[in-house]
Amino acid sequence: MPVSTTPGTQWGTWINLQGGIFAEPAPVLTADNRVQVFVQGGSNTLYSRTENRDRSWGGWVQHQGSAVAGVPSAVRGKDGKIRVFYRTPDNHLEVITQTAINSAYGAPARIVTNIGGDPAAALNADGRIQVFFRGTDGALWHVRNQGVQYEAYTGAVSLGGGIFATPSPVLDGSGRLVVAVKGGGDTLYTIQQAAANSWDSWESWHHETSGVTTRPTAVVDAAARAQIFYRGSDGAAWRVGQTPNYDSFETSVSLGGGIIDRPTAALGQDGRLNVLAKGTDKALWVAVQKTENETPYSAWESLGGEIGDAHVSPVIANHEGLLFAFTQGSGTTRHLFLQRQTWA
Repeated sequence: MPVSTTPGTQWGTWINLQGGIFAEPAPVLTADNRVQVFVQGGSNTLYSRTENRDRSWGGWVQHQGSAVAGVPSAVRGKDGKIRVFYRTPDNHLEVITQTAINSAYGAPARIVTNIGGDPAAALNADGRIQVFFRGTDGALWHVRNQGVQYEAYTGAVSLGGGIFATPSPVLDGSGRLVVAVKGGGDTLYTIQQAAANSWDSWESWHHETSGVTTRPTAVVDAAARAQIFYRGSDGAAWRVGQTPNYDSFETSVSLGGGIIDRPTAALGQDGRLNVLAKGTDKALWVAVQKTENETPYSAWESLGGEIGDAHVSPVIANHEGLLFAFTQGSGTTRHLFLQRQTWA
């Protein structure tokens, strides 16, 4: 059976980008619409590869001075420059920033000392970058740009709570950031800005569901409603969707399947969400929303491959709306592999 996907596209063959990676890759779209992916290489080095205009790939680039332990988070700011946030081996939060649009990166800058987990970055409605992370006290903390001075960051501020995995922030259709976290006892909690672009004003924590065994993935659907995906205690993929008024979440719904790691997702060209996950056979599997903004999903279908120990990357759409997913291959080589949509 052909894999269900956005009409007019199909999933291609696996592409081996070589290298040796030790954590989940972090893809981002450059200002000139090329996909760039960052990884933790051997000896805690930060590397990247960038797509060429002819869809081939440039060579590996090591970002000198950057020592990373875990999963980096890459985001393109409103000024067009990419910033890559990461946790250092001695547990500090650092960032490297492009020196100009579509250019190389400058030296790392330390933002926060002593953090308790990997960072996750997202844009405010006004384009300011907010970076969320687990503190050494187990609470959710964040920093942001100071005004529109994209190179300056505030001090870290606690949002409280107790989190047990990297947070997942997303900007919803109301212009407010929603952060989904895995809480104690395999629970899912969310916290939301009280108003668009607010810094100090956040609503109270809200318990959404239980039986959550992985870090959640937060994305938005075609209606810009937050959709949160996670692996349930039954080994299936589950989804919690935001209500139409963007103020709360509905009851969790199972997508079925048998998955090992957290699912990740992105919008296809036709406005349907595509959900990808590592199956129990270590292959990459996909389930697709049957109708834009609706609850039912297709049955899971295999994209093949054999995934290693690292998680599948967040799914990213290129400038044509074609979806890209990066992962670690199996075996001791730990190569970076790419699965992407192509034109049918």
